[in-house]
Amino acid sequence: MRISSYPFALLLLLAGCTNPPVTENGACVQNSVGVDCTVNGLASDYLGLLGYSCTGTTRPDDSPTFTDGVPQGLICADHGPVNADGSKDYCCTVDSTPCAYNPVATCETSSNYGYQCLGSSRPESLNPAVYCTQGVREEGNLIDYCCSGTPRVHACADYGGCGPGRTGWTCQSGVLPSAQDMGVSQSRADVYYLLCPIPTQAPNPSYYNFCCFAAAPIPPGGSCIQDLQVPGCQPGRFGIACYGRDTPDQDFPSLTCPDPGVPGVSAQNYPATVYCCDFKDQ
Repeated sequence: MRISSYPFALLLLLAGCTNPPVTENGACVQNSVGVDCTVNGLASDYLGLLGYSCTGTTRPDDSPTFTDGVPQGLICADHGPVNADGSKDYCCTVDSTPCAYNPVATCETSSNYGYQCLGSSRPESLNPAVYCTQGVREEGNLIDYCCSGTPRVHACADYGGCGPGRTGWTCQSGVLPSAQDMGVSQSRADVYYLLCPIPTQAPNPSYYNFCCFAAAPIPPGGSCIQDLQVPGCQPGRFGIACYGRDTPDQDFPSLTCPDPGVPGVSAQNYPATVYCCDFKDQ
């Protein structure tokens, strides 16, 4: 996800007006009475949040600025379904933040929307009404997020059967652990990401257990990625596909690969050398 140049809609703060003018794209008005921005029992004033109602395609946060590459803007959580009059409600930060709304972000679902933020402060730390996915590091110290005002349904739960250096998850069949499942440790996932092995069957046949570890970013020139479909790789071992000449242990020092790689295809069906590796006991 990358911020592109695009025409921002004019942000209209018209609190107290009974009949605000509506532009071609709509308008936003403060609505601290009609929009309840309480989060986990904490009042909006305490959290530094303010309610808005918007018509058309306008959002309260759609006019961020960049000064010397530093983003500045509001962070808003969409709040509830569309109102009967077609307007939408939002819970936004009162003050500007080091984040910019990104209307051209590529997110997994259409209900999510993007932000680009500076540094390690995730959007949730600035607006607790919003819920975001793992950050993706962009140029410099900018990190991209896909967010929503709807809490994510966690399909994975903690699993305590892993050895040192690994974090355990029990997930519904077909679901992989992700950074969002790390809770208060989510910010680590913007620099480190979960690398998971072939899962083992849980006692409940509808669930699988994973023993993952937080891997550092692949070094420049690295081409190895996780592949849970490596033929013959047994549960508990790490399937890795490499597109270049590098090997999994070069890109992921926590892994050891006793067997040489063999020609194959990655999970994305691209030609690669595939390996079956083990986690080094710390």
